[in-house]
Amino acid sequence: MAAPQHEAAAGDPTQTVLRNVRISAAPYLPPPLLNAIHITDSYLLVNHASFSSTYCHSEPSVSILSALFSAYIVLRLILGLQFWWASTTKRSTAHLSGEEDAVLSGLNNKRTDNNSAQDNAAPEFDETVLLCGASGAGKTVLLHCLCNENEGDSWQPPMTTTSLVANVGYISIPSNDIANDESKLKPMTVRLVDYPGHPSLSTKLTSLLLPDQTARIVFAIDATKPVTDGVAILYKSIFTNDQVRKAWKASGKTLSILIVCTKEDDKKAKNHKRMKIQIRNELDRLRKVDAAMEDVTGSGSTSISVAKGKTIDLDDLGPDMPELHFVETGLGRNQGGDNGLEVVLEFVRTGDIIS
Repeated sequence: MAAPQHEAAAGDPTQTVLRNVRISAAPYLPPPLLNAIHITDSYLLVNHASFSSTYCHSEPSVSILSALFSAYIVLRLILGLQFWWASTTKRSTAHLSGEEDAVLSGLNNKRTDNNSAQDNAAPEFDETVLLCGASGAGKTVLLHCLCNENEGDSWQPPMTTTSLVANVGYISIPSNDIANDESKLKPMTVRLVDYPGHPSLSTKLTSLLLPDQTARIVFAIDATKPVTDGVAILYKSIFTNDQVRKAWKASGKTLSILIVCTKEDDKKAKNHKRMKIQIRNELDRLRKVDAAMEDVTGSGSTSISVAKGKTIDLDDLGPDMPELHFVETGLGRNQGGDNGLEVVLEFVRTGDIIS
């Protein structure tokens, strides 16, 4: 049944527009909706004439639907503004403050250690291991797990929030764990630096990636989420960073990176083999984008060198490139079995990979 054809109020452009909207939309509306409009209009015009004449005039249904639609648009705009405001205000401005090293201010204080001692004087250390990755990858929890490995199975990782400054932990190696072979430089104390993962805080990351600052890197990637954000940091800050690559080449050393797929105790987590495939595919995508840009601009190659038609081989990235290792781990202490923390801890302490 078609909606009633009410006459628009004389000289009222609003009612003319509403009437034209109803007539134009009628052919596209399902019969039940047209029937509902007819019943609503008839009821309001007959039983609530004063209300209709004041607020809805000759098109009560279209007036009500227009008001609801307008309210929906306003609500969406408000939600959009809230999201925009939240996304801008949550971004750290530490790197824009007067202190150039605001993000690295945490390196001056001891945050976490085996003895849970808190003091202002940082202890002496022999090597630094950098713990980095995208925001929310579980770096800070992993830091606490590694620095409290002697607390026993009853210990549980703490709840953490998004880090805005670097967190620091110290791992002491007992003398009986140090190799007797003096040719192997085994540090007595390792400093573990947990660097914030938010893109706005990446300005000082390069300085920590250089061989005179760090011995090796633990790179955390959330196994329950897409790898895009984490791989972007890995690709831009390490693999294609000229300063980092040239510094490691000049040092004559090979940068060793342990990629830790975190949160493996979550049901939605992907195992490290699947994560490795996704990481390779994302790196390949970024490499192809860079190669296309280089062809257009004619600039020198800054992407990973791969033979034409081939994909990136994570087990052999080529000369002057980092050496990658993979492990998966949950961050709970009561999971039972090997949760991968032993592999991470050994890598942090000595640089060795437990097979």
